[in-house]
Amino acid sequence: MKRFILVAVFLFMVAGLIPSAHAVLKYYGVEDVIDEDHNVRNVITLAFNETISHLDYQLNFEISNLEIEANFDSADCSIEGGNTISCDFIGMSAEKNQLILSFDIKEGVKKVNGKFVFSANYGFLPTDKAFVLIRLPEYSRFSEDVINTSFFPQNGNIISDGKSIAVFWEREDIKDENLQFYVSYIIPQGIPSYIIISLTAIVVIVMVGVVVYARRKDKQPATDMITSVLNHDENVIVDILKREEGKALQKVLVRESNFSKAKVSRLVKDMKGRGIVNIEAVSGRENRIILSVGKKEAPEAGPKKEEPKTVEGKG
Repeated sequence: MKRFILVAVFLFMVAGLIPSAHAVLKYYGVEDVIDEDHNVRNVITLAFNETISHLDYQLNFEISNLEIEANFDSADCSIEGGNTISCDFIGMSAEKNQLILSFDIKEGVKKVNGKFVFSANYGFLPTDKAFVLIRLPEYSRFSEDVINTSFFPQNGNIISDGKSIAVFWEREDIKDENLQFYVSYIIPQGIPSYIIISLTAIVVIVMVGVVVYARRKDKQPATDMITSVLNHDENVIVDILKREEGKALQKVLVRESNFSKAKVSRLVKDMKGRGIVNIEAVSGRENRIILSVGKKEAPEAGPKKEEPKTVEGKG
């Protein structure tokens, strides 16, 4: 049986796929979250146009804390040699074809002339749609006075929840190509009032921009695209909220998801921090969870394939 091989190479130790003419992705999403210690949590979402039975995802650095999410029957994955994610798949189909790889990396951020620099070179496989998001540490700000000179490509979009800033890019119909992404930021000593005012202004500007963009183009809004990089458990919570017209008591989420109270509490707290949901206190012991983004349904999967197959490619 042939194997489908993805080879990942990092610039500044950050993941990127080397193009292969033998594989086509329906969707390739990357979410890099930088914490206050400048460590990076990398989440890669792959939705395949073709069903495969095996995946080798090779990196040129050691990874840790690997977590796997798949919407098909089985994804048996392990770390080999410290830098290769090897997976065997069962039950992938045209409708169920999504894999999410989450792991921690080190030394993804460099300090240059007093500024923190995160730079990644992503080599995309032929992809129908790609989405890259880089979230900065809480209370950090862009290093340059002219904001869009703090990141590259300069057509990135900015979002903020009042505490952290993120930049994201969307691309469609990508052929074999390498794309460079760059963000430069600083963390001030303390949080001056002008920073809070600036962040608030950015939020207002972005919200207005999203509304204008949605009205101008009949396409999925950026907030829906962001929810596509949620992990499986978070998507379960979002799906329940959608069925409940965007809001539900936390105990309803526990009942409908079959998750523990502690797990639901942790999930909604994390999603609130990322601006996905809001939490409204109903009483001293009960909360109402309100969906704030991603209310539209995801697009339907592509046409069914007659037979599952595997392909092989070399980077």
